[in-house]
Amino acid sequence: MNKSSVYLRYIEVKDAELVLEWENNEENWAVSQNDSPYSIYDILVLIGELQNVSKAKQARWMICLSENDKAIGNVDLTEIDFNKMEATIGILIACKEYRRKGFASKAIKLIESKAVALNLKKLHCSVHKDNIGSCNLFIKNKFMKIGEKLELEFKGGAYIDILLLEKWLKK
Repeated sequence: MNKSSVYLRYIEVKDAELVLEWENNEENWAVSQNDSPYSIYDILVLIGELQNVSKAKQARWMICLSENDKAIGNVDLTEIDFNKMEATIGILIACKEYRRKGFASKAIKLIESKAVALNLKKLHCSVHKDNIGSCNLFIKNKFMKIGEKLELEFKGGAYIDILLLEKWLKK
């Protein structure tokens, strides 16, 4: 049997401090929507809200190594629209030593199965155009470029172009 090197599990209260560390790492802010630190209270409230996906319109999973259960990042579905059957996908391999090893691609395949189980038909994402690794990750996983938003965000004293990608899911 071919066992995956990673698995997904729902984020739990025990993950709050780790998620807080990842969310407040300013290196990650450059490629995210975040521009100010969170408190532990913010993270705990988020975890509580995630207990009801239909109400929260989002779901978040920890990406864990199968060999030792170590959490190395997270993947989420946000802006879930059950009427349109679509959501926004986001992914972070927070531990740098685990980047560029195929774990993100495996997590995307796993999250696609979770999305299908939620009866979603389409995933989309917005990626900073200069984040070549992330752009390549989604394109490699058969997300199609559907457009660009030029100079949409202002970060670090410069305007950033955003690449818009989407993928239709198969049941």
